[in-house]
Amino acid sequence: MIRDVDALRDDQWERLCDLVPGGRAGQRGPRCDNRRFVDALLWMARSGGRWRDLPERFGDHQAVKRRYYRWIERGALDGFLKALTTEADLEWLMIDSTIVRAHQHAAGARIAKGGADAQGLGRSRGGLSTKIHAATDALGNPVRLLFGPRPAQRHHQGARPDRRLRGRSRHRRQGL
Repeated sequence: MIRDVDALRDDQWERLCDLVPGGRAGQRGPRCDNRRFVDALLWMARSGGRWRDLPERFGDHQAVKRRYYRWIERGALDGFLKALTTEADLEWLMIDSTIVRAHQHAAGARIAKGGADAQGLGRSRGGLSTKIHAATDALGNPVRLLFGPRPAQRHHQGARPDRRLRGRSRHRRQGL
């Protein structure tokens, strides 16, 4: 049998299987189905495709999508990230951020509990948008992800640089 490129290796699954919330016998989705679900999430992350484009070998795309959002609400994927960061090479830590614009239909969506901050959406001149901050180790593995509304200045979410590390001013004084 040819190994699927998108699938986890057995040693990788052994590290993650205890962190996966499992269904009890008699309920929806047996625990043995979790590996296929995690493989589906990896396929989505690598391909950047839509839920509809999910190959049939991972199951019904609607079921995978619903399960993904349930896991997000429960914070189940945070455990995966913490497990991966235990072996992170933290000698070098890189922080980057990007702005993601929300779809135009997000402007009329019902606001969840906690308001726009809970949704991570902020209003600016260009419409609704979210700012994503990512901290990665030297190998590019994610260590921490933060999401927040766009217009708010979120530079304080990262580590503040030490004042002693600051170099010369890059701006020349005018008029001297």
